[in-house]
Parts: sequence; C-alpha cells; structure tokens
Amino acid sequence: MKKITFITLMMILGMSSVSFGKSYFCLPTSGTKFLDDNFYIRNINKDKLKGIDDKWLVKTEGNDRKMISVKFFGEDWYLCKVGEKYIDGGKVWSGVGESIKGGDFLSCRQPHTSLNGGFTKNEFNLNFKTKVFYYYSMSSLGRIGEVTFGRCEEI
Repeated sequence: MKKITFITLMMILGMSSVSFGKSYFCLPTSGTKFLDDNFYIRNINKDKLKGIDDKWLVKTEGNDRKMISVKFFGEDWYLCKVGEKYIDGGKVWSGVGESIKGGDFLSCRQPHTSLNGGFTKNEFNLNFKTKVFYYYSMSSLGRIGEVTFGRCEEI
C-alpha cells in the first residue's frame, strides 16, 4: 500500500509541470531605446537603463509548449496575455495576444491594430534552454520603441 501511495504522489508531482506549466522570473541586463522622429538612437547599459528595476513573470503551459502571459512582477499589468486584448479605460488597444513556438524559443506577441493596419506592440521571446529573453515594444505612433535583453530563471 505504501508503494502505491508513493508511486501515485510521484506521478502527480511529476505531471504538475507538464500539465500546469512553468513560471520564470526575468530580469533585464541591457537595452536600447530609440526615437524615430529625431533619428536618435541611444544604447543603454544595465546601470543606465530606464526601468532596469522592472521584473517580469512569464507563465508557460504544457512543459513549455505555449507561453500564457508576461506581466510586471508585483503588478496586474500584462505586457502580453495569450487569447486576450489589452483594454484600458474601456478602449481596446491591441489585437488578441498569441503564443508562438519555434525550436527552443517561445514567444508571446501582442499586436496593435488600427484602421491603417497593424504592427507588433509587444513581443517577449524566451529561449527556454538558455533562459535568455528578448523584449520588443513599439508605441502606437511608431516613434518610440524599446528593445531589452536579460536572463530568466525558473521559479
């Protein structure tokens, strides 16, 4: 009876990460901000990166088959949430978030839609083998953007 209980517990614990997914805690290490209207590009190292205190939580599903969400640590604001639109003040600001898997990479992409077309508003790419991430953001005017790199660890 003890063996059956032990085997059952091991199966439940072993299946939890496969069934429910994993969580990653991500910290930026470097980044670049750019302003298109002034043709100004500024490289920023870790000590000078605005928002370097930002920390992100990434949730995946099914043993890293799909990225579910990327949100600021300690806040309820999402950079990207699969299957949902970003709505603020009753206004829809984005298309439906989507998860893309390719090789060792998982991505969460939140498109921006408008009458004139669309573009990628936020995209968070995570190499789940090396735990390195790349985050891209573009303003709705297309004039201000940000690219941030960093490392994640599974929690």
